[in-house]
Amino acid sequence: MNSRRQFITKAAAGGVVAAIASKTAWAGGGRGHATGCSVSGNLSGNLSNNHDCNSSNIKGLGPSDWKNILKSRRERESYGVSNSKWKQVFGERSPVGGSKDGSNRLKSFLNSDGMLTTNEALIVAYLNVKSGIYPPPNGQSAEAYVQGLYDDVNYGVYGVNSEQRLIEAVEATYSN
Repeated sequence: MNSRRQFITKAAAGGVVAAIASKTAWAGGGRGHATGCSVSGNLSGNLSNNHDCNSSNIKGLGPSDWKNILKSRRERESYGVSNSKWKQVFGERSPVGGSKDGSNRLKSFLNSDGMLTTNEALIVAYLNVKSGIYPPPNGQSAEAYVQGLYDDVNYGVYGVNSEQRLIEAVEATYSN
């Protein structure tokens, strides 16, 4: 009887340890190696709401893709997005770094230099959700989703390197 109890206890503990280890392995991944269907999934590693998500079916668009799409009315319509003003998406939240204000359009924040900024990362996350490429968590609007990401970064939810972690999580959802 005692040996059965020990076996059951060890088996249960092993299952919990295996589950914990695999869950942390889901987070992150680097550019082109997304592990969640959304940026927040990559940041948290919590994929409980994303049953059909894995690194083989995540194909987001990056800043240069979105910049080209936002230039063309036909492309914008086909993706269901618009070249909105920052404040229409983010409300009263100012662009990070203050180089532009809330009246600038989203396309103006998208650079082609390959160095992703926090503002670009937020816009890419927003456009990927708004277009339906990534499902928003819990049925949130794309605006509520990206405002939540902005607030999490602003309040340091992901640690002292919250901005860098956001950038890496967004980069993980597309490949250049």
